[in-house]
Amino acid sequence: MLDDLKRRDLVFSEPAIDRVCGFIETLVHTKGEWAGHPIRLEPFQVWIFANIFGFLRKSDGLRKHRSAFVLLPRKMGKSIIAAGIGNYMAFADNEPGAEVYCGASNLAQANEVFTPAKRMAEMSPGFIEAFGVEVMAKSIYSEMTGSTFVPVIGKTKDGSSPHCAIADEAHQHKDDTQIGAFKTGMGARRQPLLLIISTAGNQLAGICRTEQLDAEAVLKGSAVDDRLFSAIYTIDPDDDWRDFSVWRKANPNMGVSVSEEYLRGEYEKALQSPANQANARTKYLNQWVAAANGWLNQVHWAKAGDSKLSIADLKGSTAYVGVDMSTRQDLTAIVVIVPLPDGKRAIFPFAFVPEGAVQDSPNAPAYASWVESEALVATEGTASSFVEIEAKLTDLCEHFNVAEMVFDSWQGENTRQKFEAMGFNTSIFVSNSSEWTVAMDDFEASLKNGELVHPNNPVLDWCAANVCAYQSGVSRRPVKPSKAGHEKIDLIVAGLYAFAASNKAPPPPPLPVEMFFLD
Repeated sequence: MLDDLKRRDLVFSEPAIDRVCGFIETLVHTKGEWAGHPIRLEPFQVWIFANIFGFLRKSDGLRKHRSAFVLLPRKMGKSIIAAGIGNYMAFADNEPGAEVYCGASNLAQANEVFTPAKRMAEMSPGFIEAFGVEVMAKSIYSEMTGSTFVPVIGKTKDGSSPHCAIADEAHQHKDDTQIGAFKTGMGARRQPLLLIISTAGNQLAGICRTEQLDAEAVLKGSAVDDRLFSAIYTIDPDDDWRDFSVWRKANPNMGVSVSEEYLRGEYEKALQSPANQANARTKYLNQWVAAANGWLNQVHWAKAGDSKLSIADLKGSTAYVGVDMSTRQDLTAIVVIVPLPDGKRAIFPFAFVPEGAVQDSPNAPAYASWVESEALVATEGTASSFVEIEAKLTDLCEHFNVAEMVFDSWQGENTRQKFEAMGFNTSIFVSNSSEWTVAMDDFEASLKNGELVHPNNPVLDWCAANVCAYQSGVSRRPVKPSKAGHEKIDLIVAGLYAFAASNKAPPPPPLPVEMFFLD
């Protein structure tokens, strides 16, 4: 916002902000202790409206922002923002024949926006008369302008031309079909708005998380999207959620729409059980937590990340390679563990997915984004290509001094035999309870003690957040968080193969300094 205020091609229009805020404050609350009372916007809400509606292009007077990504915790007044914007864009934005849609993955969720909007219209004095509005069970319609506001499930019908589309609780969307349809239908409008408004969830490869990462890239300056406004309310990466004082960062309406006492109660529940912890962190702190019973501590995992970690700097180093092969529409994972001179171990991941899965998987939005950023390699066809995977293994063997290559017992045997015939030390991971337990115990201890480092690869981070531990007595093994199968853990499994191998040999002596600068 501050940078936009300095731009000469934009105007910051206070009248435009006053118009939308004034409109919303003529509406009334529809439930709770304030039902029937006029809405009074809080400063953080005014700030959101000011950014979305206040910046106009000098060239034509139209709004700069055409999409908004707003991530707010529960009970932070999302319905006021979403329903207020919906009614404004439908009936007060001077757009003849405006089509406004509130979309969700199910009717009940779509009505979380539409029902408050409808009740606002019914209960607010003068609204129906001023805009010629007729309020019906499943639509709000103005005969005066031909504008409509309706809920929608799934893809909008062909020929729709949204002036505004609201994707509510986008973390529940199964794929990007609805949001994609909204985007493509807006081309005929002069200044449309796509509003994605949600809390965080547990599907780290879903469309909402993908949209958030795109928004964060724009905020950080690593990507450019001049039409996007983002407001993400969460705690900072270095904050410990167990410190209640940081909860205020994520909850701008604490003490207004939700009491500090209520949030403290949720905080205390979270301290007492992992299941409550996952719910509290997603719904009240907007942290994406993949599994309530996730194995790896995500605070420790985040601290182990180092985006500057470079595989090129370690050419010639001793390395251990784990390979988890797949022939279906699944991930194939190669993970390299490199013992470092300072006693830490570096983790380098390589993930492959069949091209067919990029379009057809529930993880398609994330897969497409990761393929574009080269964090994930799409192989030809609908099944993993052993040719490309074996080519990558050959490259790694040329780059590193590979001490051992460890394969899975299901699909890895043929490839293992090829590399053994080439003279490499290979093995099959013995997938029994004792081997898994030792590998997981040692890996977890090394992570906790700050002895692991990884390059913040998003596919590896996703697998690390997904992986759970199946416990049987004192034994355990890595498993997915659900039977659905779309939450992948393959890179962590391959990482455990390589990590276990690296534990069997004494750490290598420190490398000469010049080794880190070889071409």
